[in-house]
Amino acid sequence: MQVRMRIFALGIFVLGAFGTAEVHAYTSRSTKAIQLYEQAIIHHARQEYREATQYFKQALKKDKRFVEPYLQLAKIQQQIDDFAEAINLLRQAQHYLPKDKYYSLHHEIALLYYRSGAYQKAQEVLTQLPDPSVLPAALQLQVEYLKRDVAFSLEQIKMPVVFKPRLLPAPLNQFSSQYFPVLTVDQKTLFFTARSSQTHGKENIYISHKDGTDNWSPPQPLTGKINTEYNEGTCTIAADGKMLVFTACSRPGNHGICDLYAIYKKGDQWTTPRNLGPHINSKGWESQPSLSADGKTLYFVSDREGNYGKKDIWKSTLQNDGEWSKPVNLGPPINSKGREISPFIHPNGQTLFFASDRCPSLGGLDIYYSNWVNDQWTTPANLGYPINKHKDQASLFITADGQKGYYADGNQKGTDYYSSHLYEFDFPKDLIQCPKSDFIKLQVANAKTGQAMGVQVAVYDLEAGTEQACLPVTQEDGELMVVVNEGKEYGIFLNKEGYLFESIYIDYKNHDKPIISAPEKVLLKPIEVDQTQVLKNIFFDFDQYMLEPRSSTELNRLVEFLQEHPALRIEIEGHTDQIGTADYNYELSTKGAQAIYDYLIASGIDAQKLTYQGYGKSRPIASQDSSSSRQLNRRVAFKIIGLH
Repeated sequence: MQVRMRIFALGIFVLGAFGTAEVHAYTSRSTKAIQLYEQAIIHHARQEYREATQYFKQALKKDKRFVEPYLQLAKIQQQIDDFAEAINLLRQAQHYLPKDKYYSLHHEIALLYYRSGAYQKAQEVLTQLPDPSVLPAALQLQVEYLKRDVAFSLEQIKMPVVFKPRLLPAPLNQFSSQYFPVLTVDQKTLFFTARSSQTHGKENIYISHKDGTDNWSPPQPLTGKINTEYNEGTCTIAADGKMLVFTACSRPGNHGICDLYAIYKKGDQWTTPRNLGPHINSKGWESQPSLSADGKTLYFVSDREGNYGKKDIWKSTLQNDGEWSKPVNLGPPINSKGREISPFIHPNGQTLFFASDRCPSLGGLDIYYSNWVNDQWTTPANLGYPINKHKDQASLFITADGQKGYYADGNQKGTDYYSSHLYEFDFPKDLIQCPKSDFIKLQVANAKTGQAMGVQVAVYDLEAGTEQACLPVTQEDGELMVVVNEGKEYGIFLNKEGYLFESIYIDYKNHDKPIISAPEKVLLKPIEVDQTQVLKNIFFDFDQYMLEPRSSTELNRLVEFLQEHPALRIEIEGHTDQIGTADYNYELSTKGAQAIYDYLIASGIDAQKLTYQGYGKSRPIASQDSSSSRQLNRRVAFKIIGLH
């Protein structure tokens, strides 16, 4: 995809026509005007804009036909978003250009109209340009890109999307500037980056909690050794809230200008920040991280070697040893020759949002999205007007359920002060294909003692038979949070040495909310004789005993379990509900149990370690009053009958 190189240094082509400052070839012959201009340039290089402005204006008093001060003053006005005055200055400069150079500033003027959102004005100025062949080659290319941008913008404003942003209420938005909002998957905790006069303009990470009445608490600096006298910001958090990655700039020990660090939650405290190391952090600039819901994939922005453009999005995966893999550039079509920043991978793991200045756009940075389909990213699409507009839209956060979006919007207040605030909006339905997600929160405990316990968790897409995530649950709290996507059925398997594996079935295929086959507290049973475990992801057609293909995930897990414990002998039990005769249900349950027995034998399990039995409707574990309770009674289980 082609990208136009935006021209922010106004008058570059015009100045080129008259030489450069280094050889003192100016459009003025007034020695005093040139001295004042060069003094202004020194102040401008030091970012002393007030002083620079004064000297530029004094130079014009000495020679009003001096083109360069007009261009530099226009540049300063552009920096403070005063596009009208910048355009006025450029038009004044045009009056003092020779006829063959007059149109050299037309592109600059059209660009400023475009960047101010005056797309129709920009188009009118562009139509006044002569045949492009009379323009410098580099300018011809810029004009072509700008024409595409303007045409695209005019089309977009004809078909606006529904967008009604709301300023986040007090006590939020209390700082002079706050941006890059990030929420936990349950939408109850908000993290953001802020600057204030109290911190002398440096960045810190803040946190706010939502109470039971949907009110936000006063934001507080993130505790621990996260915020320092240096700059910290742009963070991301895993779905379970136990891992946070953030950016720290100019810290002692950094590999580059800005590095990525990770912290982990232990109880109510955050651990000491850990630099993610030289694989992730180069000698350049790394920032704006985004974690996948399971915390196993990290997207971030870098200006390292190997980029396609000025800033690219990279990806790394967490390995079994706890270290991050060597990052991979996402490449086209995500990265272009321009800037790609602020990636946000939606909790569904399939939709990537990011900001880019690629062509065409509505101005500056626009938000784009791409979906992971057939093992590749689709061509990024612009979210449209007025989510995107003439001002930079630098980042976007979308909630797991796809209902709300969060972002920051602001304005330049003078040359050295930028103010921005946090907003939320209802994300337009059907705007994009972004499967919504939800989360399942459980606690894992020992069935005998009731104490929380650490386990390994595997999450499978039952229809595809593929593993979606592999998560550890810590010993401290035993809390488990799994993000699931609509339109799918999941099997969750909890494993710990010395215990029967626990399986959970989640149906999010035909429901607004996921339906789960487990209580909030899941109890793991030790491997002992007479212990029975229900297999919750075994499926038969109604009134049939043939196994459905989606049962293979659970059956394979049972095979692995028996291979890991070769001394075990088990009985496979089949059970039905109360509907039907005793003889019929006995036969049906026996054939169902035999189907599993046959599968295990075919998978290499020793037949001497196995037996099967149908019990029909004789052993219900729930009432028969409802379809859900009858479903609980229709089950397959295995029972430990021997340990040797």
